[in-house]
Amino acid sequence: MRTTPEAMNLHVLASGSRGNAAILRLSDSPRCVMIDAGLSPRRTRHALEAMGLSCHDLTDIVLTHADSDHLHAGWARAAPAWSLTMHAHQQHLDRVLRAGIAREYLSPFDQTFAIGAEIEMAPVMAPHDVHGTVAFAIHADEATLGWATDLGRFDAAVRSHFRRASPDVMAIESNYDEGMQVRSDRPAFLIDRIMGGYGHLSNVEALEAVLELDGASTLTDVVLLHRSTQCNCPQLIESLWQTRAPHLARRVTIASQDVPCDPINVTASQCPT
Repeated sequence: MRTTPEAMNLHVLASGSRGNAAILRLSDSPRCVMIDAGLSPRRTRHALEAMGLSCHDLTDIVLTHADSDHLHAGWARAAPAWSLTMHAHQQHLDRVLRAGIAREYLSPFDQTFAIGAEIEMAPVMAPHDVHGTVAFAIHADEATLGWATDLGRFDAAVRSHFRRASPDVMAIESNYDEGMQVRSDRPAFLIDRIMGGYGHLSNVEALEAVLELDGASTLTDVVLLHRSTQCNCPQLIESLWQTRAPHLARRVTIASQDVPCDPINVTASQCPT
């Protein structure tokens, strides 16, 4: 963790199959952005209040995709009262509209876009089920946060995108342990979907992706997202990183479905201490 003043402050509220949401704030701006809206508006409001914020402080929601664990049904009713802008990729726009989000609250994108004058969102489509998901390189001042969740594989386009961006902090899905997945009592079609390149990243795939990026930049923190509660466990993840990447292991945060992570500071590249 860096000790210098942050350009961005990342607070993962929840990450998993029952709901995903993270708050991104700037140290010198009132801008408050939420990545994904998979928690109910009520739970989101309580989480904001715990941070000393209200629903009126949330200015923007950026969606990676429109699955229900990333876009809770309650936002169709809450969006007007919260007076925010929801950013969705053009490829996901029809699904977001069918989820009940009024078009007047939507700001579609298909390339790099700005949120206010402070934040630049650089998207890249990644493989996930039929409609894909969006990974982002998020720039503010000189700092960059990488965000990649619900991707079936770290393919060439995603790899190139993040190597160019050279993130200071990388948040990436680490969904399952392969052995636990194969031995689980899940139906074969579900296991095939998850492991077949269009579902989710395994612990090993996430680690290998981060190692590639760490070779091209200096990562000060790694956040592991969307951990399966049935086919993964923190002890396996910790052991893997201690064995394969001991130089990064102490910089890894494993996000939880139920307990918010401690805030993580994102600042311009420096050598981690």
